Amino acid sequence: MGRTDEFLSSISGFLRAKDAAQLQQWLVVEPPLADAYAELSRELKTIDIEKAVDKIDNDDAWPGFIAFMNLYLDFFRRVDYGNLMETHTQLSALVNSCITAMSNASYGILVLPTTIQLCTALATLAMTLDKRPDLTRRWRAADDGEARKTLVEGTAESIQRAFTICLTERTSNRDGVKDGKPEGKKVGIYSFANLVLKLLFRCQKTPLAEQLFTNIMQNSPPLALYPASHRVTYLYYLGRFLFSNTHFYKAHLCLQSAYTQCHAQCINQRRNILIYLITTSLILGRHPSPALLARPEASTLLPKFAPVIAAMRTGNLAAYRHALGPTSPNHAWFLRRGILLPLLYRGDTLVWRSLARRSFLLTYDAPADTTTRKAPTLDLHALLLAAQLCQRTLEAEAARQGRKLQPSMGLISGSLMPDISDVEAIVASLVAQDLLHGFVSHSLKRFAILGAKQKGGPLAAGFPAPWGVMKARAATATAGDVPGWVSGSGGKTQVRMGGVVNLSGIARPVGSG
Repeated sequence: MGRTDEFLSSISGFLRAKDAAQLQQWLVVEPPLADAYAELSRELKTIDIEKAVDKIDNDDAWPGFIAFMNLYLDFFRRVDYGNLMETHTQLSALVNSCITAMSNASYGILVLPTTIQLCTALATLAMTLDKRPDLTRRWRAADDGEARKTLVEGTAESIQRAFTICLTERTSNRDGVKDGKPEGKKVGIYSFANLVLKLLFRCQKTPLAEQLFTNIMQNSPPLALYPASHRVTYLYYLGRFLFSNTHFYKAHLCLQSAYTQCHAQCINQRRNILIYLITTSLILGRHPSPALLARPEASTLLPKFAPVIAAMRTGNLAAYRHALGPTSPNHAWFLRRGILLPLLYRGDTLVWRSLARRSFLLTYDAPADTTTRKAPTLDLHALLLAAQLCQRTLEAEAARQGRKLQPSMGLISGSLMPDISDVEAIVASLVAQDLLHGFVSHSLKRFAILGAKQKGGPLAAGFPAPWGVMKARAATATAGDVPGWVSGSGGKTQVRMGGVVNLSGIARPVGSG
């Protein structure tokens, strides 16, 4: 018996025994491979593949699987792993054929593990090629006049077919759960979803992930029923998606859960999660603890975030902009990770709050009469002086380096010096966001604190902890739901990913009564 007949005989036996795990172990494509596959490849060059595959018992196989096996053997006959682009083309065709075989309602689940394995190999190859523009240049140049998808995006689209098949499979139970586990092909939902998300983030097509998250909310069993590796990876990408859409509190919930569930020995994975978890925490007014920053996964992050945290805590606007600005040694790293602009513009609000608090501490004189009903106040001119000092510091540093202050690096815009109206507007904005508690007197140019006696002093009353304020506001707005995260075994709640509400059939025309 030749190597090909032996191989196909084993495959027939696995089909007969319905052994999906053995099929996965034998139907491999990613090197390094056993010597038997090299012998198989040499033999396949001398035989008729279709006749060989016809020997598979039709009672064990189905047409989609027969077509897949033809392509699988043809892949090994022609593959040249040194030619990555050609290998990607051949492997893409093989993956599409395997997905078609998996779509069979009765037997498709037998090739589910194999499909996951082949899709993982294809995604890895696509991301390798994405780092080699010298190899993909000719592929990109072959444009047909339309906006062509990138190689990575096209790979994500292929794998998404498998995700859709698993997600939409009809199961005996309406919620897709049997004996406390995902039923049928639904067990593969997050394997494919995580591959698609990884590719979409790689090619910077994250808006395309919105439909994936929406579909998961409608058809997926609870995430808690899946392995930890699936949960951690999915929550990481969901957190990053929500972060990119400025849903920072929801992103924080996902990233915190992903970090907590990630194994302590997975240092690189925990570090990747921690980058965005620290960023969302800072934007929400929650500074990481020294114990967290002392962990192994945070060792390389501490030098990058420490200047940002220190400036945010002290209200040093000049130091904050320097830590994130183009002269900072970490500027390119923040930009590459996609956290520069959120920190610069969202975190800036909390730095202003800290500066206002610090100005109050330095200028406020507690009254000798403890029974007075006069509200504690902050002179806005004192805050203005502090802001102008920060602005002059930024301008002096730019002058020493022989450059102009960029618009985004100035407190207001470039070299524009803040005036009292700017400070008054900023304080009023902090009050509106509940980051300061009180009111602004336009005529006196003062910020008055309300409820100082009832809340234990002017600091506690006038400057509430940002984390508590933002958490309470976000929790009220979301009612505990995070779009894209199926948590619980009850009925699905439809949560929209975007901020647009469809009022069709609900709202009436103006003047209709």
